[in-house]
Amino acid sequence: MLVGEAPGREEDLKGEPFVGTAGRFLDTLLASVGLTRGEVYITNVVKSRPFVGPAPGRNRPPLTNEIQACRAWLDEQLRIIRPQIVVAMGRIALEYFLPGRKISEVHGTPQRQDGRTILPLFHPAAALHRQALRDVLKQDFLVLGRLLRRQERPQAGRK
Repeated sequence: MLVGEAPGREEDLKGEPFVGTAGRFLDTLLASVGLTRGEVYITNVVKSRPFVGPAPGRNRPPLTNEIQACRAWLDEQLRIIRPQIVVAMGRIALEYFLPGRKISEVHGTPQRQDGRTILPLFHPAAALHRQALRDVLKQDFLVLGRLLRRQERPQAGRK
């Protein structure tokens, strides 16, 4: 499961997560570890687009009350899907899963929580705005590939 922060303008218009430029970059990152969009569940912490200014407005980070208002939906998605690995993309998703941690300090480092692995990564949009993060995100995605390969190996004593 991949979790971002909130829909942007393009996502809001299409009703799908990660369909803009960041989505195309995400598709490239997924392909780098042998995945397609159809093989992962992609969602956001906040389910509706936070924006500022007159419509259509500019994207803005979700507020605490917006995150709290959407908590039940993401918790239910996690309950139903029961992912073994959750990729928390960006600061908002990281705060949801691992409060108090800083993405700059824990990106690319798997964390265990509630029986699952949380993999904090920079948000693809951040890497598009800050060129230096592109290579960091590409390298961190390789960690996801290693985690997935470990899951595919049969456990000792199991056939």
